[in-house]
Amino acid sequence: MKCILAFTAIAALAAGACNKDVKVKSQSDISTVNACSKFDADVIIDGVRGLGAINIDSVQEITGQLVIQNMYDLQTVSLGALTSAGSLKILNNTNVYKVDVPKLNSVGDFQIIVNPNLKELTYRNISSTNNFQIISTHVTTLGAFTDSNPGNIEILSNTELKALDFSSVKETKGYINIANNGKGANVTFSSLTQVGGNASFADAATLDISKLSAVSDDFSLYTNTFKNLSLPAFATAEKSITLNDNAFQAISFPKLEEIGSSLNVVNNTNFKSITKQTFPKLSTIPGSIVLKGSFDNITFPALKTVDGQVNISGKGKLSCDEAEKALSAADNIDCSLETVEDSDEDSDESDGESDHKSTHTSSGAAHTTVVTVVGALALVAACF
Repeated sequence: MKCILAFTAIAALAAGACNKDVKVKSQSDISTVNACSKFDADVIIDGVRGLGAINIDSVQEITGQLVIQNMYDLQTVSLGALTSAGSLKILNNTNVYKVDVPKLNSVGDFQIIVNPNLKELTYRNISSTNNFQIISTHVTTLGAFTDSNPGNIEILSNTELKALDFSSVKETKGYINIANNGKGANVTFSSLTQVGGNASFADAATLDISKLSAVSDDFSLYTNTFKNLSLPAFATAEKSITLNDNAFQAISFPKLEEIGSSLNVVNNTNFKSITKQTFPKLSTIPGSIVLKGSFDNITFPALKTVDGQVNISGKGKLSCDEAEKALSAADNIDCSLETVEDSDEDSDESDGESDHKSTHTSSGAAHTTVVTVVGALALVAACF
């Protein structure tokens, strides 16, 4: 058998097969690739019927891309010797349940996308990558990731994945997008200081980004279930900050002074108060502000400039008059709040008199105020 492989390798080298693109149509094409220890071209395996297993266990380096896609009969992939690749893309393979790349450490694009039955993904340590994506799988664990300065990181819709450890990452050249992974997912970026693109984290039970200081695009947190958001180092948001549908009870950005675009704090049901500790140094917002929720009070102690429109809505103890005072730096405020004046708003004895709906629209010095009090029509009728 060793002699056969040796003769195949010599024949492949003699024919220049190790530096020509290969579009695999059969097992014999895979054997040709497998005869090379280094492959200086692309290997494309796309929609080949009848292949239940792909074993390319002799190739140590692929300078081009290895693409395995639309392989509906495929169940296992083994790349036992591969240490580096220009790209490894395993895409849209319905029945693949195992992918084994135990020695891979350097790869330009690592894309494992839409392999819905994939449960076993084995890689020992990714130490260098430009684009790391694992999307729509059933993997339960990730291998080690030790690249301190990768390009993009995107981990989405892996519903059995509960531990995402990227604690070696200090900076990214591009974006980070984490969402819709396992219930109770723990996400760790404990060394992360800067993100070169947008940063979006969703559906996490715990999130450690405590050293994050700067995001070069949008910064977003959606539908997370942890209660306390504290970002002691966060100082720069080049575009917008969005906090939407989280379980937060407390929020703190002690160093944030300026947002490049807009601030959106929306539908965080348990978050009642923007206090002096929430945005103590925030002074400039060149875009808009959207506040929607059950606010009892809001405070922006350092805010001096808001160039865009402010929209405030929801139900709580906060009134539009109080909101406008807190946001006096803005010239254009659209306020629609249902104000609860006492603590027993849910009591049957309150007969509706504790709820006030107020709508304020202000532009510069012009204010139009409409206050509707339940029971007011009855008082007017009593005068006649």
